[in-house]
Amino acid sequence: MNEFIKKYYLDQGYNCAETMLLAARDLYNLSIDETHIKILSGFGGGMYEEDICGAISGGVAVLSFIFSKDELGPLVIEFKQETRKKLSSIDCKEIKPIHRDKELGCNNVIENTFNTLVKIIKENKKRQNS
Repeated sequence: MNEFIKKYYLDQGYNCAETMLLAARDLYNLSIDETHIKILSGFGGGMYEEDICGAISGGVAVLSFIFSKDELGPLVIEFKQETRKKLSSIDCKEIKPIHRDKELGCNNVIENTFNTLVKIIKENKKRQNS
């Protein structure tokens, strides 16, 4: 279990979007403060209507924070496509019945999505440095 995700999602009660940003902040030492986290509050639970998963929205926020506007489009598309492959959808209403756990909630969804995000960041940082 990812310690950052457990810390924020399970232990402190942040939603999936907020957790993605907080976990990325800790992993990459980003200068993200509570204002940034508050901005993502409305994205949890698929914007409260089980639309696009908050973990996806949080992941896009992380990509937006790390990469330039010129690089962002293909990265967001790649992130969404990879997540869709792993979870069969990017919408809460389709993800939850398959991946939500009674005890852990969406912890597994967030972890899976975070791992995809980390992979994409790593690959693209490597390209930037080449």
